[in-house]
Amino acid sequence: MRKALLLSSAVFAAAIASASAADLPVRTMAPLPAVAPIFTWTGFYIGINAGGKWADFDHTVTSGASTLGFTGDTNSSWIAGGQLGYNWQIGQWVLGIEGDVDAQDFNRTRVVGTAFGPFIAGDSFTVESKWQASLRGRIGYTWDRVLLYVTGGGAWTQAKGTVGLVGIGTFTDDRTVSGGTVGGGIEYAFTNNVSLGVEGRWTFYGDHTFSGALGGIPFSDKVTLDTAEVMGKINFRF
Repeated sequence: MRKALLLSSAVFAAAIASASAADLPVRTMAPLPAVAPIFTWTGFYIGINAGGKWADFDHTVTSGASTLGFTGDTNSSWIAGGQLGYNWQIGQWVLGIEGDVDAQDFNRTRVVGTAFGPFIAGDSFTVESKWQASLRGRIGYTWDRVLLYVTGGGAWTQAKGTVGLVGIGTFTDDRTVSGGTVGGGIEYAFTNNVSLGVEGRWTFYGDHTFSGALGGIPFSDKVTLDTAEVMGKINFRF
């Protein structure tokens, strides 16, 4: 009888404890604060650019023993186009490759003022260019969303030379010339997918000679072309 009473008391106490526990509020863990993703420059991007460009032309026109020199020719143009590239971020260093294609409008003409050799007053020598392109490597250092970089690689542009001889006609040679380009810039990522930047470059195309003959007059026009440019850029990352 005593054992039965003790057993009944134990069961009754367990039931009371279970009921009390059921009335207690359930404790839950507070949610962890959200952690913002770390920004990285790694990835593909595509963008547009626009700015200004300045060209320096030197002409050396030769026909037989006669030589005309036109030095210090300068011309400026707007420039606009697009770029495509990829960045790899390693720590605070950013390595990348970028290609761009731009339209421009250079046109520089020199006119003979006084007869010289087979050339007479009014004979003209023109160089023009409507486009340029480049493929470059980039090395930069980043402070989170600010990227400072240098760039360099190969460059290509249109070089169209035209010789006009009064009373005889014109001769035109339109070709693509290659050279090198170097420069640097700064870029800032306003969001994870959009960045704005400014870039400056110097491009050197070396000497290129346009040769031909008009009315039995042979000639060659050696042109040295160097350019400088500054452009604003906007890139969209994905």
